[in-house]
Amino acid sequence: MSQRSDRRNELAKLREKGAAWQAKNPCLPPSDAPEVIFATPLISKNRAFDWEVICQNLAATVGGLRNQTSARWRMVICGQDQPDGIAFDDHVQFLAYQTPDTETDKTALTFDKWHKIRAMTKHLSQTETGDGYLFQLDADDILHPDLVAYITSDNNGQGYYITRGYMVDMDSKRMGYLGPRSLRWPFAKPFNRECGSCVAARFDFRQGPLFAEPLNARGKHKDMHENLAAYGFALEPIPFPAGLYIVNHGENIRERRGKMDAKISYLRRNPLSATRNREVIGAFSLDSLFASKFSL
Repeated sequence: MSQRSDRRNELAKLREKGAAWQAKNPCLPPSDAPEVIFATPLISKNRAFDWEVICQNLAATVGGLRNQTSARWRMVICGQDQPDGIAFDDHVQFLAYQTPDTETDKTALTFDKWHKIRAMTKHLSQTETGDGYLFQLDADDILHPDLVAYITSDNNGQGYYITRGYMVDMDSKRMGYLGPRSLRWPFAKPFNRECGSCVAARFDFRQGPLFAEPLNARGKHKDMHENLAAYGFALEPIPFPAGLYIVNHGENIRERRGKMDAKISYLRRNPLSATRNREVIGAFSLDSLFASKFSL
């Protein structure tokens, strides 16, 4: 059976589950005080090539959230090892994951990301009593400072995804456009097709923990908008370039899989101008988040 047929069958089953879930769980209108909760799975120190690089990248990701123009956000970082250099407070929480991440032939090119995502979803379903949007955020990507403000003010009760942003090569400092194809960008790909940090999924635990089901059904980032639609949630695109997909820093899973060449090739085909590079550095505060690597 082809991958396309497998995907059609998967979606058909999800739509059946989604219809049954919607029948039992009529959604309330969104409240006037939504939060955006960022869920970040962190590789273990045991599996990291360089734990210091992991922590530095995470610190930049956290710094990007602390630069948000709205304070209506929180972050949960889930891992075996509490990262160094992160200030934990009311906004940033560490959720310990007790199961060791051991390397096997099956896991040599990955880590226990999905187990940690499910653990964070379970934790939120047991502790949250409000509503908002759950954003799965990788520990090395940067979000635009206006993202939380846009989501919480628009508050569509459905969810959002990022279609436009940029790829950033930390080795060369080159940047490339990610977004829909156009005459200007004939070889471009949408941000949500390339970067896993792209979806803010609706949650509402005002009626109990039942929203865990559609959250657990999100799946891979390329499939999230279809999977959530199966549960009745029509995601809307963020109307501005809202994320940076950071690559080639030494700890990308893509590098472990030997697939970084495709990213470098993409950057060559979709380069930003020097002027736009500087604008992106300023808009996302890369000069302060990565002070030794970027300057205006």
